[in-house]
Amino acid sequence: MKQTLKKGIVLLLLCVVSASSVSAQFLNSSNQQLIEEAVKNGFFIIHRTYQLQDTTAATPAYYTWNDAPGFGDSYSLAVKTTTGYYVHDKAAHPWLYDSKFEEYRDSRQYAPVISASEYKQAGDSAYISLSCNDCETEAIVKNKVYLIRDSLFENKGFSVDYSNGTKKGWLVWAVSDKPMEEQHTQTLSLLIYRAELLFETGKELYEIQEPASNKSISGGFYVVPEFDEIGQIRFRLTGLLHKENDHWQVVRPGSDKVKLEPVPEKVKEQEKGKGKKGLTLAPPPPPKGGVGG
Repeated sequence: MKQTLKKGIVLLLLCVVSASSVSAQFLNSSNQQLIEEAVKNGFFIIHRTYQLQDTTAATPAYYTWNDAPGFGDSYSLAVKTTTGYYVHDKAAHPWLYDSKFEEYRDSRQYAPVISASEYKQAGDSAYISLSCNDCETEAIVKNKVYLIRDSLFENKGFSVDYSNGTKKGWLVWAVSDKPMEEQHTQTLSLLIYRAELLFETGKELYEIQEPASNKSISGGFYVVPEFDEIGQIRFRLTGLLHKENDHWQVVRPGSDKVKLEPVPEKVKEQEKGKGKKGLTLAPPPPPKGGVGG
């Protein structure tokens, strides 16, 4: 179908994902700016560093990789809510996404522990130390998404929509020119698509199509507009975007009565540890709370 473009209007792109009956439509420029202004303070980048603890040592011994601050680290997106913030499993267990850890995955001797956490807002370049002393961790979908119940952001965040039914909302993708691991101070921009999803009882995951872009995707979320009164609109968080096996999914944010589950701090120990190639002895990490820590 041919469509005449007027100045300042972006062509609407229609993307259909048959696997989940999802339709997605790119925003025109004016709507893009409106949604950006509404959600830009609702998410942040979380950076987590881990070290390896020698569990056989008489006194606690921690190792990094080649004199780096940690053995490995990860960058991922976190989304604010009125009760805390959602994080990806990459923030909960960064070692599981680090190829260097493969050699030690089944080790009895070396166990990964979170050694440092920090965050930065979407438009910032500087990171701020992130502590979480009295947090509760809720596994929304195990090994995918977790909720950290905390008042770090003074309960300023999205209200959450747990309901079933047809949702007509927006997929918000946080992107940058390069992966955060390559240039961690860069700022994020947003790609925003219309999307309709049918949420059903007992179904937590809904496959969606990755946007056509050469940008690096840090993560994203799904919001639905709610009309409170005449002239008043607010966006409620309805899902978190999760990538697994090169496929993106919308993960539902749990329920308002979900049971709190403990998150394991260390991987299961099965065999005797392997060598210490690349390991550097480090001072003990400061105690860190929160998921995985």
